[in-house]
Amino acid sequence: MFRKKSVPDSDISSKNEHKLPKLDTLSSFFKGKSSDFESDVIVETSLIEDSMQPQETDFSKPTANKAVQLIQEVQKIEDRTIKPFIDYNEGRLFYPILSKIGELQDNITCLDDLVADGILEKKVYEKLIVCPIHPDTFSSSMRLYCPKCHSMSVEKLNLFEHKKCGYITESVNFDFSDSNTSNCPSCNKPIKNFEKEIRVPAMWYQCDDCSEKFDNAVIKLHCRKHEHDFDTNSGQFITTFSYKLKNSEISINSDTNQIKDELLKLLQGFNFTAKLNVSIKGKSGNIHDIPIYAKSKTTNESILIFIKNQNNGIDQSDMNSILVPKLDIDPTNTVLVTVSGLNSGVENLAKHYGIHLISEPDFSQILTKVEEFVSEWYSQNHSHSENNTSFESAISGRKSRKGGKN
Repeated sequence: MFRKKSVPDSDISSKNEHKLPKLDTLSSFFKGKSSDFESDVIVETSLIEDSMQPQETDFSKPTANKAVQLIQEVQKIEDRTIKPFIDYNEGRLFYPILSKIGELQDNITCLDDLVADGILEKKVYEKLIVCPIHPDTFSSSMRLYCPKCHSMSVEKLNLFEHKKCGYITESVNFDFSDSNTSNCPSCNKPIKNFEKEIRVPAMWYQCDDCSEKFDNAVIKLHCRKHEHDFDTNSGQFITTFSYKLKNSEISINSDTNQIKDELLKLLQGFNFTAKLNVSIKGKSGNIHDIPIYAKSKTTNESILIFIKNQNNGIDQSDMNSILVPKLDIDPTNTVLVTVSGLNSGVENLAKHYGIHLISEPDFSQILTKVEEFVSEWYSQNHSHSENNTSFESAISGRKSRKGGKN
């Protein structure tokens, strides 16, 4: 997750904007670095480099946690598309969903950042024609004028033909006030289906002021805020965009990346050598990919942490994929963390095979639960041993990073 750059007290008064690390890709937000493993770690599937050096950037870019929250909010929308709200009079564009994550509603930069990361897809929502003199207002309307007297009192006329009897007359002679049925003024037969029974062979305009009939009216656009017309060819285009979630699993993946980095630091704080995304050989000789594997620096204790998230919840098939490496590697503890719900039978299966389940909707709650679990396990095994000092140091370090909170 993003961390604010440390600024000396003397510089605070001269810097009013927050400094955050530069956003590259969402998947690279949360990278860390750790030491080498024991000999049972055969292959590292991903070297985690320390890419979290503070860099200055614009405050308009969202933090990692806000990015995750935003994507989760988009998933609640039926078509998973963020659409703009347009204030036509003030000439402003808003994305109301941004207020749900504590961002300004016109902060389009944070949406464009997620487009650059491949999370959202940017599409043209609407092309607005605005006044060339007052482009700061989006409010314009179309007006039709008589080409002879320039009156706006122009009516559109159609020529209707009743297909059954061949009668042709102007549309004003047909009475379609009854939406269910109408009668032909010639044969008096009921017309029940306008599209099938009536043909429109011609259309024209008529000016009510001078009675002139013409095929094409003069079309002007009217700047409503400043009360003047402008030609359609002189109008300027304003493009508005919508943002569609490209992949429904993205928010899950971004949660996973965020949790991984924090879990790694937590385990290292408790005197474990921990690494992300490693392959480990089990007793059978098979290789298993493990999201987080950690070993105590002072004992032979080890822990496997699996992170699985599914839109439809964790089911027994997800548990089966954990059981195989768990039984083959035989660690001291195995933990499954998820922001998804747990389907029927999962808790019983986990309890039977000694897998500790942590299911919370928010990653910060997951971290708290994992810390409580590791703290209790660590205290039971180390608080009365020669490593008591290391345990106290680990707890102190965790509290310090959390701002002194218990």
